[in-house]
Amino acid sequence: MKNNSISFPTPWTIVSLGEIAEINPKLTAYERLSNDLEVQFLPMKLVEEVSGKIQLSEVRKIGEVKKGYTPFENEDVIFAKVTPCMENGKIALVSNLKNGIGFGSSEFHVIRSSNAIKAKYIFYYLVRQQFRNEAEAKMTGAVGLRRVPKQFIELAPIPLPPLAEQQRIVSKIEELFSELDKGIENLRTAQQQLKVYRQAVLKSAFEGKLTKDWREQHPVES
Repeated sequence: MKNNSISFPTPWTIVSLGEIAEINPKLTAYERLSNDLEVQFLPMKLVEEVSGKIQLSEVRKIGEVKKGYTPFENEDVIFAKVTPCMENGKIALVSNLKNGIGFGSSEFHVIRSSNAIKAKYIFYYLVRQQFRNEAEAKMTGAVGLRRVPKQFIELAPIPLPPLAEQQRIVSKIEELFSELDKGIENLRTAQQQLKVYRQAVLKSAFEGKLTKDWREQHPVES
């Protein structure tokens, strides 16, 4: 990944993601739990593109999912590694998992933050179009079933500000995104109002209201 042309602030450093986060960490705690314990189940279809929103609508028993699926915990970042899900931005920070544990598609990489980096900071960095473009360029495998290798995630350079500044960056991103969402909602409202206004104009036109003043100025001779 290229970052040679970018000048970062003095307190920041550049590290590889694998230096400050675990990639596809082993989750062995569930092995000691009852196979009947209910946990979150997260297939690819329940992860929205780019927004990071997930639908926590499916629950399974551990015994049904502990083989063949990817385990993760609250505050892990899940990253779709297969085409076209990765290119479309199926990346999310998971939270509110039932019993704190989830299992999902085997086509997820899992990134677990450390004390050096905020999980939300990782999520916003990975979901960027630039990162996804670079990940796409490093995909391996046959056409139609290409995947981002684990090594790409491990070696990916990431700018690392101090923790307090990471939190400020995350807060500022969310503040600006919230303003954008409000703008989109206002635009939708305006578009809906415009549709109503257009119909009102047409209604008035064929009720003679639009030309009322004109008629008064141009009376019909009897």
